Amino acid sequence: MLKSNKLSVAFYKFKLRHPRFMMATLVFIIIPLISGLALGYEMKADVPTSIPTVIVNHDNSDFSKKFSGFVEDSTYFDVIEYADNDERIKELMDRDQVFAGIIIPKDFYKDMRSGKAPKILTVYDGAALSVVTTSKTAMSEILLTTKAAYMMSIFEGKLSAVPEQVTNMVVPISVNYKFLYNPTKSFRNYLLIGMLASIIQVGIAMQGAERGYENQLAPRSYLNQLKVVFGWSALSMVSILLCLGVQHLFFGMPYRSTVFGGLLMTFMFALCIFNIGYIMGNLVPDRVFAIQVSAILVLPTSVLGGYTYPIAGMPHGFQILAKGIPFFYYGNGIRNLCLKELQLYHLAVPLKFFCLFILAELVIILSVTIFKNWWRRKYKDGLGVTPIV
Repeated sequence: MLKSNKLSVAFYKFKLRHPRFMMATLVFIIIPLISGLALGYEMKADVPTSIPTVIVNHDNSDFSKKFSGFVEDSTYFDVIEYADNDERIKELMDRDQVFAGIIIPKDFYKDMRSGKAPKILTVYDGAALSVVTTSKTAMSEILLTTKAAYMMSIFEGKLSAVPEQVTNMVVPISVNYKFLYNPTKSFRNYLLIGMLASIIQVGIAMQGAERGYENQLAPRSYLNQLKVVFGWSALSMVSILLCLGVQHLFFGMPYRSTVFGGLLMTFMFALCIFNIGYIMGNLVPDRVFAIQVSAILVLPTSVLGGYTYPIAGMPHGFQILAKGIPFFYYGNGIRNLCLKELQLYHLAVPLKFFCLFILAELVIILSVTIFKNWWRRKYKDGLGVTPIV
């Protein structure tokens, strides 16, 4: 216990002596590692599986029971209950105990045999949209398989044809699906790559605001400010790569494209975000408010930048806004770099945007420096203050 107390006191004193180092370690190393490990482990299944499901079987024929067995055998569904009434589905959904329900009508098999085309009702919890997408696709596959199996049994009995001929009659048009770049339809590889970057960019902007506010307290020359922003942006790049590296090393996230292009785009993105915070820290006289403004400016960009919701579905004005946000180019770009096989020339559009955005930011920093020097010369020369050039 005594040794533990001594370590705590030593750590506390070290934190007081080196606050910048402690904050940088927290933002650029600890948070990326924890976020990468936690979210990577949380989404390691790639797509939702074992979705809690309830079945209401009003028919109870051998065929309907066989269909229910197909649902039970699917890795996507976990049948937790066979209910007696339809209202039970809504009741369980209201409690968040199930996300899918299946209602098999009375006389289902009898009506099917007589050609009345009965309908199975599938119910989904629309409040859990990501689960619905997976479960609906899986359920459609089960229904098609069941329908094809039934039709094959009918044709085989009536035509005495071989199974291959029956298959061609039951399914006269064969459709093959090929998913390029993400063949397993991994939700993790689709969402997590940019999500982690969107989390880290908030910390990068906040660190930028800290460094910008330091410049207000102890003004630097423009050249020294460039050293600060480029140096801290390099550290910010390492932070993003550390987080994504955790996904690659421990959870199998692919990276198939140019390594140099990925490093270059990550550094330029980090520089864009750090400079946003740095400019705010240079302009806003209150340190805490400058940090808050910087975080607010970058926080909503994962949505506004079209990563979680495509800009093609946004109003025209929002589409124009998205194309002026750095995360629009980095979030989608880093996902493409991981999933596709891209070369450096494929990155021409985002790299061009980053160059223009960074140039505009550096011009703003230079303008602020010149203005503040002019202000000091005009109002503080009598106090012996030397302008920073």
